[in-house]
Amino acid sequence: MSQTSNNLDKIKRISTSNCEVLENIIETLKKKIRGRRRIMYSDIINFIIREGCIGEKYNKLILWCNYKIRLGKTYIEFK
Repeated sequence: MSQTSNNLDKIKRISTSNCEVLENIIETLKKKIRGRRRIMYSDIINFIIREGCIGEKYNKLILWCNYKIRLGKTYIEFK
C-alpha cells in the first residue's frame, strides 16, 4: 500500500526538470494553436506522442497529464 501511495505522490508532484520541458511544450503548442482555444492536458500527451519524444521525463509528463484528466481537469491552468 505504501508503494502505491509513493507512486501517487510522485505523479502528483512535477519536478523542475519536467517543468522546463512542460514550458517548452506549452510554448510550442501556443504557437500552433495561435490563441484559437485553450491548451488541454490531452494536447500535451498528443504532442509528446506525435513528436516521438522518448524518455523518462516525457513518460512522467504523460502520467501527470493523465492524473489531471482523471481528476476532471481538462484545461491547463496558468498561475
